[in-house]
Amino acid sequence: MAGQKIRIRLKAYDHEVIDTSAKKIVETVERTGATVAGPVPLPTEKNTFCVIRSPHKYKDSREHFEMRT
Repeated sequence: MAGQKIRIRLKAYDHEVIDTSAKKIVETVERTGATVAGPVPLPTEKNTFCVIRSPHKYKDSREHFEMRT
């Protein structure tokens, strides 16, 4: 079974959740005797949403929300 690779990609809103999950995965892999390369941090993805504040007029007044994963 030489030459097999497993790639795991984790996403979360809270970085502490990813850190603890990655640490548990690395510890489990090391117990089995496999080699570990990583964890490699992925770039953050930003989603920006523009919402009009008023329900009727005043279209110039807007609010921006951002979600980072």
